Amino acid sequence: MKINFLNFSDPKQNRFFLLTGSEIALKQDALTKILDALNNQGFIQKISLNQDEVDQAEEIISRNSEGSLFQENLIIYMKHTSGKFPESIKLLLEQNFLYNSTNIAIIIESSIEKTPTSGTWIRNLDKYGLIINCKKLKQDEEKLWLMRQLDFLPKNLLPLFGASIFQNNEKDLLNQKNEVNLLKLLFLNEKDHESNTADHITFHSGLSAFEIEDMIINRDYKKAVETINYLKESSDQNSAPIIWIIAKIINSCLETLQSSNKRSTLKKNGVWPLKVNSYLALIKNSKTTDFLELNQELLKVDLMNKGILKPNPWEQIEKIILKLQGATS
Repeated sequence: MKINFLNFSDPKQNRFFLLTGSEIALKQDALTKILDALNNQGFIQKISLNQDEVDQAEEIISRNSEGSLFQENLIIYMKHTSGKFPESIKLLLEQNFLYNSTNIAIIIESSIEKTPTSGTWIRNLDKYGLIINCKKLKQDEEKLWLMRQLDFLPKNLLPLFGASIFQNNEKDLLNQKNEVNLLKLLFLNEKDHESNTADHITFHSGLSAFEIEDMIINRDYKKAVETINYLKESSDQNSAPIIWIIAKIINSCLETLQSSNKRSTLKKNGVWPLKVNSYLALIKNSKTTDFLELNQELLKVDLMNKGILKPNPWEQIEKIILKLQGATS
């Protein structure tokens, strides 16, 4: 079956895959979904073959064929990076016995942009597997892809972050993906990222993103302002990640003030359990109206960061921190 990446969501029970096109980020996404699905089917072992090694695939399959003493569920991943599609892979895919081998899964990542319309090998893949087209996306397709990546964000923050990421990284899906991964670490619960620590989110200066969050929720506003000024002066750091950290804090506080179950709301907004009490103490004497005003200030600073408004975004960030100090006093 042939399918465009944007229409691909579930590998289902397929065991044979061909990824085509030149968009690396889409291929990475597809590969992750495929490997997860195969792992759930009991395919754990994987052998990777680069373009110079694909001739070995048939021998590996024969050694692992049904009836073999050491038979195991095996994934064979082949990467074709340049030139014509390898004849050795075509010959392998033409053999019907391959598709009857229940303990073999094959993933082929190819640099070809278009698949041929005829040939036994492509007909077999079309019949028994999935051919996923990972071509470069048009602008509207790229926005749809990004929106899906950001589905973990609160709805009111999606336009703010989505527009900023797209404007700063249009046509560069790898950079967009990196920005999304940063946001995931900032917004998702610790239990969803048990292997990650604050050390994984750092600015060019080596400062952790969570350190800035801690300064603010612990009301060390003087140090927070000093840190913002240091980042502004000491590097060419883009202000967007800092805006996102502050946005996370303001949004979490605003939704919590509007909620009857404050602890649950904080956890739902991705606040780590160890920080819940600090957030509750921060907003103990706060008013919802103050945080609604801070939300409006955030929209202004985002427009400044994009160059749509002229004032310096760094100055506006400092202004927001000082207003946050007043709202939580």
